[in-house]
Amino acid sequence: MTLAQDAAGHAAQDMLPVQLLVLLTTAAIVALVFRRLKLELIPGYLIAGAIVGPHALGFVGDGDAVEEISHLAVILLMFGIGLHLDLRALRRGLVHILAVGIASTAIVVFVLWGAMAILPDLPAPVALVLALAGAMSSTAVLVRVVAARREGRTTHGRVTIGVAIVQDLAAVVFMAVLPPIAGWAGNQFTGLPGEAAPPPGAPAWVQFVTAAGIGLGGITVMVLAGRVVLPRVLDLAARTGSTELVLVVSAAVALGTAVGTSALGFSPEMGALLAGFLLAGTPFRYQLSGQFAPMRDLLMAVFFTAVGMNVSPAIIGQYWHFILGGAAAVIVLKTAVIAGCGWIGGMTPRSALLTGVYLGNAGEFSIVVLASAALQGVLAPQVQAAAIASVIISLVISPLLIEPANRLADRLTGKHALFRTPLRDAAGKGAPAGELSGHIILAGFGVVGRALADRFAVLGLEFAVIELNPSTVHKQTVLGRKVVYGDVTNPDVLEEAGVGRAAAVILTIPDEAAALKACREIRDHSPDIFIAVRTSYLSGKFLAHQLGADVVTVEEVATAQAMEREVLAKLTKMMPTPGSHPSARVSPAPTL
Repeated sequence: MTLAQDAAGHAAQDMLPVQLLVLLTTAAIVALVFRRLKLELIPGYLIAGAIVGPHALGFVGDGDAVEEISHLAVILLMFGIGLHLDLRALRRGLVHILAVGIASTAIVVFVLWGAMAILPDLPAPVALVLALAGAMSSTAVLVRVVAARREGRTTHGRVTIGVAIVQDLAAVVFMAVLPPIAGWAGNQFTGLPGEAAPPPGAPAWVQFVTAAGIGLGGITVMVLAGRVVLPRVLDLAARTGSTELVLVVSAAVALGTAVGTSALGFSPEMGALLAGFLLAGTPFRYQLSGQFAPMRDLLMAVFFTAVGMNVSPAIIGQYWHFILGGAAAVIVLKTAVIAGCGWIGGMTPRSALLTGVYLGNAGEFSIVVLASAALQGVLAPQVQAAAIASVIISLVISPLLIEPANRLADRLTGKHALFRTPLRDAAGKGAPAGELSGHIILAGFGVVGRALADRFAVLGLEFAVIELNPSTVHKQTVLGRKVVYGDVTNPDVLEEAGVGRAAAVILTIPDEAAALKACREIRDHSPDIFIAVRTSYLSGKFLAHQLGADVVTVEEVATAQAMEREVLAKLTKMMPTPGSHPSARVSPAPTL
């Protein structure tokens, strides 16, 4: 390396903090405006990147340092999304939800591909990549909308989440087939290391099918191996009693899987998604999801803002009709196809319509697919920028359709579906079969928690347990009890324990600071729930009441009362009553 190159490298590193400052400051300002307008934040981040990027104001160039941070951000973002890909979340109506998700995704891909393939000067491989990107919906936007509207337990809420999971799993396949698509497009064939490429004279479709088959086989091996190894590794980390160690090990798994898939010729984003998916099948997923949430939100801002830097106002002005047409086509087609598949699958017209509208946008995986295809030479920069602009427009418009769609859907209430299946509405409220409702949540399963659990069992009261000891979690799960591994201050852990449906939460953990923090978190989530808290000292009782506790048991007061009863009972037996014979005062020393 020459002195000039070394100086240039140091200059780039010195500029990185400034560039990140500009990116995050602009993203915060634009996001604040979007929040005031009640719009989703993701399109705001993309627009912020377009404003400060090299194609507009030019405050941030297209430096390699920003690109590397953005790449790391999307890897960890994919890992966070993968943590939510738990197929057990589709317990009720699993077959129908999978059918709706697979059918709608396939139909959207083929219809979009066919529609774009007839456009002049648009090769079939490019049209296929755009169709794959358009078939993906925004999981981040969907989860926020469903959570904000408290619709996670409704029929359309469960189906939308289920279809989104199917789409995210399909994204793994899409990322795996990008290399052979690149070969089909005329770029150099990129197979697996050590793999003998098909003969030069082999048709493009042979290369496509061969590479895709090997890629899917490799993914299958990774999934099977991860299912066996990862739970044991995390269990060893959890037995140390450190939740931070579990997080560190999980992050190492995410980055290691990303590096491994990259070495095998696939994208590191696909590896990170797979790592999250594998961890989603372990008891640690809710604790990890809550711990990772703040980092995920920050990385989401960095990633989408950096992606927005690729948007060029000049390209938007030149291809605005294609951009608007593409966004409109994606929204209309996906809404109609997903709603139609849901209705045919047995949903009521109301739930089918809402499912289609909620999933009628493009999403973060669309951008990842576009970026990966551009890196592999399938998409030209102009096509990528125009496609990203269409994604932004769909993300801005789609949330605005939710309220009108709900008003329209309310008019359809009472209509009957063509088929009666497990996907039909059952009043749209309450918990699905097999889930607790109106139960008690016990946070901590020490001496106090066990005593309460035994008493609840005698009384026939249903309860769920939140515990950080993995051995206790395993033992109680074997006994058939509902047990969630994690910290009671973690919102995702509380959600899994059913805090939104519970009648009461009993905080028996000895950590007073954590109990008070949990008290505030629970009260913010459920204003009417009954909360009982255990504190160490009398001073903590007043603070607990201020944070929303209904009943506070103070350890020093409870100890004083218990000691008073036990000591006086013992002393009464051994001490003489007034006026008794003095010899009666002689007594053996009490055994307390």
